[in-house]
Amino acid sequence: MKISAVAVLLLSTVSATHSLVVATADSSCTTKAGGTGVHVPIGKDGEGEYTASTKGCFDVISAATPLVLNEIKKQPLRPFGVGSPAYHIADYGTADAGTSLGLMTKMIEAVREREVEKEVVVHYEDQLTNEWQSVFNHALGLKSVSDAYGKPISNPYSLQNVYIEACGVGFHNQCYPTNSIDFGVSFTAMHWLSRFPSSLRGNKYMHAARCDTSPLPEKEQAAEDWKAILKAREKELVPGGRFVCINFCKDSKGQFLGQTDVGESMWDSFQSSWDKLKEQGLIDEDERLGVSFPNYYRTKEEFLEGIEADKDISSSLKVVSIEERVVRCPYRELYNSGKSGKSPREYAEWYVPTTKTWSHSTFKSALKAERSEDEKESIMSQFWENYMALVAENPEVHGMDYVHAYIVFEKVE
Repeated sequence: MKISAVAVLLLSTVSATHSLVVATADSSCTTKAGGTGVHVPIGKDGEGEYTASTKGCFDVISAATPLVLNEIKKQPLRPFGVGSPAYHIADYGTADAGTSLGLMTKMIEAVREREVEKEVVVHYEDQLTNEWQSVFNHALGLKSVSDAYGKPISNPYSLQNVYIEACGVGFHNQCYPTNSIDFGVSFTAMHWLSRFPSSLRGNKYMHAARCDTSPLPEKEQAAEDWKAILKAREKELVPGGRFVCINFCKDSKGQFLGQTDVGESMWDSFQSSWDKLKEQGLIDEDERLGVSFPNYYRTKEEFLEGIEADKDISSSLKVVSIEERVVRCPYRELYNSGKSGKSPREYAEWYVPTTKTWSHSTFKSALKAERSEDEKESIMSQFWENYMALVAENPEVHGMDYVHAYIVFEKVE
């Protein structure tokens, strides 16, 4: 049978009368160190650098796979003639779509265990400035993907009667028509804020999770965003539809991304490597204190409060399960096992890019606007060199453990 596909990029023009939430910086919080703090993908679009450098996400998704497949077995499948006859999967905050490819394949196979001829549409969602060429290269099988351990990842497009679409609206908004999505998933994405208060500029800490008390501007924005995210997903899901959200959290032990009970804190390493730029005469004090990450790691209680506090959400979205999990850094685990075959410097050059994929643009935004692009990138190169040199001194203790809340939702009738 001939393989079918549709590659439609939905980057719609929205009139001023429509309410579209687009991530922006708070202009009232700008400083002379300021850029906007907007998260911008690194690397050339089409090369898939995020997937190539973010091997830990494969392990996170692997840990969530049994949850997803178990829900597919239990949920009702829409019969032909009720809405779209196809099964619609949405991957929110997909980045370049590489890390979730294996899961998409397993989800489609699970659906077809129940209905062999079922057509499936995979909707990839992310921000307007996402690496869309990389998305299609991965989703259509034009660029191969392997996991953290070098194992090739199967491509869902090869299963036939699979249709690929993409949406650049942003997951803080409703991205798809009401009652159209059978199963939504999101991995390591919905901690990003729709509006960036940047309240930590001038503070000794660059991330809200590091503070003894969460800064109110970030905390309130995160609560508002979570409510908007849930309302949008509630609209999009069909009755009986599922949404599995695997999101960064601050767990009951106070652990969060890169700061757990194993090894050195990634955030301490970030800070010392950034501070060193001032010692090297490359940045000034405003720039040293100008980093404020535009994301927030919610606690389990904050996730649940966002549901319970809104009757519309709580009456239509049921929490099937919620749990906290730590996934260890695969780079550090492989190095410490002796199986990587890498020297300390080689390990540093291998591991550090996984921290760079999501943080580079935030650090860069702390540099003064009047600096040229070349000057900014030169400073950033030295920052990452500082970090690699630090890691190479004692590689056994450096890594980025993942701390997530694994949440399963069901839309009730």
